[in-house]
Amino acid sequence: MKFKSKALMTIFTSILLSGSSVALAATWTIGSVSVPAWGGSARTSESNTKATTSNYASFNGDVQPNSFGYTVTLADSNNASRTSQVGLYLNKTSRASDNTLTVNHYGYGKVFSKGYEPNSSRVKLHFSADKK
Repeated sequence: MKFKSKALMTIFTSILLSGSSVALAATWTIGSVSVPAWGGSARTSESNTKATTSNYASFNGDVQPNSFGYTVTLADSNNASRTSQVGLYLNKTSRASDNTLTVNHYGYGKVFSKGYEPNSSRVKLHFSADKK
């Protein structure tokens, strides 16, 4: 009887641990934002939940119409930056460090145009509040 109890306990523990590891998996969020000209910034309405204690957030540009490029940071629900600012590149992942967003909180992509960019634009990106 003891053997069956230990075996069942091991099985249940394995199921619980495997379920929690799935819950902690980092994900991508696809978003878009209208970015103003002349160094303006805008935050996505789409959010990504921070799932790990990683010090990084990840960004990848999908559509970037302006010639001068963009920078991006992870912002919280109050629009405060929670990571360093990094370049947003087309089809290339960049990682921002110093991620201070707390696990299970929402992060948003905050995109900046360059200070010398005369045109507003619609930027599409995917981002994660964790390292991807």
